[in-house]
Amino acid sequence: MTEAVSRPPRILGVDVGGVRTGLALSDPLRITCRPLTVLVERDEGRLIEKILRIAEAEDVGEIVIGLPRPLSGGSNAHLRGVERFAAALAGHTSLPVKTWDERFTSKLAERDRKDRTPADAVAACHLLQSYLDASRNARAGRSADGEEGP
Repeated sequence: MTEAVSRPPRILGVDVGGVRTGLALSDPLRITCRPLTVLVERDEGRLIEKILRIAEAEDVGEIVIGLPRPLSGGSNAHLRGVERFAAALAGHTSLPVKTWDERFTSKLAERDRKDRTPADAVAACHLLQSYLDASRNARAGRSADGEEGP
């Protein structure tokens, strides 16, 4: 009898905006990602519910939220809001919720968008791909940059 191969659950990347929140999903092997969707929701509770429904439907085992750090360092209102959102999301799920530096992802998303895929979802994919790459580097013993270690 053949044993089923257990694969780690996917990782969901989240790029939180004021109105639009981009989502991206890793492949089952956690090597690459793809833009998934954009949620248009201002209410934090409803946004959390939508994200968690998608996470369950897509067999997600970890959520990575992009932190919009200012280029000059320090903090700003948007960063503090995303940090509060990450904490609120973590309080509603048993899934690990991690944060990751997302600087430049919006600019990269605008540059790389080739079709009608929303820029917010492409930005979420950029932050998730950065996280996936750093995770692989860390497992291989190389240094990785980011807000939290993978």
